[in-house]
Amino acid sequence: MQQDNIEEVVLKKISVYKSKITEHLLETVNSYIEKTKNNFQYRSYDCHMKTSQNICHNILYQVNEFKYIRKNIEQKIELYIQKEYGEDKPFAIFNSWINIYEKGGYQEFHIHNKCGSGVLYLSSNNSAIQFAIFPEDISRTKIEPEKCDLILFHGETFHRVLDSKEDNRVSLAFNFNIL
Repeated sequence: MQQDNIEEVVLKKISVYKSKITEHLLETVNSYIEKTKNNFQYRSYDCHMKTSQNICHNILYQVNEFKYIRKNIEQKIELYIQKEYGEDKPFAIFNSWINIYEKGGYQEFHIHNKCGSGVLYLSSNNSAIQFAIFPEDISRTKIEPEKCDLILFHGETFHRVLDSKEDNRVSLAFNFNIL
């Protein structure tokens, strides 16, 4: 009698990692946002949101008060690299910014090229982030983030922000290179 065997052949594995940041660390960032959000610039190309990118290129390093949250994020990136590559590797966050999505705010599918990417959710009113693999697979995976969630993923993974149903979906996004 012949046994039926089946073998999995993985063509492309894409993983997204989810963690948490300690909530009290968000207070400094949220305080900064309250003081500076009127200086954030509206973007409307394939999205609808306000961003801090016009104020500084790498907010995690350029705003001194963010050093503790930056260290916490860096620890999570170290864990991500260990999981993804099976070893420790040096890395550098090369840009970071804050996004504020008002009611109806969104961002279409995009990638961040050859880097690692992450999003820290600073608010309780968060619309979903959706991931997809184009053109190989049209299926999509949606994550409903909560306040303090940190999502880490390879920057070449297509992702988008679904329409914000509530006001003030606030996040801190960043990209990093493995050196």
